[in-house]
Amino acid sequence: MELKETDTFMINIIAVIFVFSILVLIHELGHFLAAKWMGVRVDKFSIGFPPTIYSKKIGETEFSFSAIPLGGYVKMAGFVDESLDETITGAEYEFNSKPVWRRIVIIIAGVIMNLVLAVTIMALLTYTEGEQILPTTSVAMVPDSSMGQRTGFMPGDKILSVNKISVHNWNEIQNVFLDHLNQNITFKVQRENETVDLVYKKEWFSEKNGEQLGLVPLLSSRIGDVQYSMPAGVAGLKSGDVIKRVAGIPVKDWIQMTEVVRAHPDEEITIEWLRDGKRMNAKIRPQAFEEKDASGHISRVGKIGVSYYFEHKDVGVLASVGSGFTRTWDLMALNVRGIYWVLTGTKSAQDIIGGPIMIAKMAGDAAQAGWKYLWYLIAALSAMLAFFNILPIPALDGGHLFFLLLEAVMRKPLPVKTKIKVQQVGMAILLSLIVLIVYLDVSRLFF
Repeated sequence: MELKETDTFMINIIAVIFVFSILVLIHELGHFLAAKWMGVRVDKFSIGFPPTIYSKKIGETEFSFSAIPLGGYVKMAGFVDESLDETITGAEYEFNSKPVWRRIVIIIAGVIMNLVLAVTIMALLTYTEGEQILPTTSVAMVPDSSMGQRTGFMPGDKILSVNKISVHNWNEIQNVFLDHLNQNITFKVQRENETVDLVYKKEWFSEKNGEQLGLVPLLSSRIGDVQYSMPAGVAGLKSGDVIKRVAGIPVKDWIQMTEVVRAHPDEEITIEWLRDGKRMNAKIRPQAFEEKDASGHISRVGKIGVSYYFEHKDVGVLASVGSGFTRTWDLMALNVRGIYWVLTGTKSAQDIIGGPIMIAKMAGDAAQAGWKYLWYLIAALSAMLAFFNILPIPALDGGHLFFLLLEAVMRKPLPVKTKIKVQQVGMAILLSLIVLIVYLDVSRLFF
């Protein structure tokens, strides 16, 4: 069976609808539940933007699913939002009739729900998957024109420390490198019988992909996860098996093994592996996939449905919850750093900012990689959505929150006409940002 480009396109479409629907549902559900809790009538709850595909009125609220899955909204009585509806009668069930603190709860509920979603997913992934560690500090490949090559890395180098911090696995190398971006970073490397210092220079960070070393870790040919519907699973391979020979060719590491497999799409070959010291073998036919390279050239490659081996460390419930909070906080901190880099001109907006097109591509890639990768993407996007929604921009939750805090300080609400004018300005700003982001997406993908 060959996975064609049309199949990949459909996977991408389904994945992006799923991802956006989850994010929007959770966010708007926060506003909806808080509004009901605070006694505010909700006239409409919509997932997606018009045209409406399906709607049904339950009680006082019309629930609808609309065609454009890039957002949603909760329409509350007496609330001046992006619809610019200024119908305010002063009824007890209206948003503006409630005390400021109740309105604040309603406004921040969407952001809180996004944070809860991100923390929950991260915690569950940590608990079910454990801590996954790439057990190597050695370099297998240094791609041409990469930052790793410019820094001076060579295949076979063993990284001992990063900025004088000792590292014992690839995870630690990545974490220390990311923590010290936008500054000089010194790698102490064991190269054959000598120790050398390699320096990544601060000024390189502002270049395109400057935040990526591009190094490929040296991994053994030991198998991690196995997709049992794919050729490897059908042939009987299991997690922990060490592949020794493919198509009659001896393989010593992961790169050698995958190169041979990729070269035999839809061809029957022999694969040999070790399991608990016992040598085993089977016939296998790598499934053919179509891949497009950077120049747009499409080629057929073989895949058998295995991933490389991680050392697994079990994590308890409390530690997993703590990890969920830590990982969510780190994602939000990375957003702050990204905005700072763009505003200071350190990085271009094209390098940092991604929009719906890029998210769609990421969702498709994650869906093809497996459910845990898709859920991680949802958690990351949920944290990002929470962060950007709380910014004090008119028409966003943060803009509404700002005016509520202003009202609390002034002890009187802003005039409705003023709110409408501010909303109009906010919508203009948002539309301009959307146009810019889509332009960046298109230029990044096609140019």
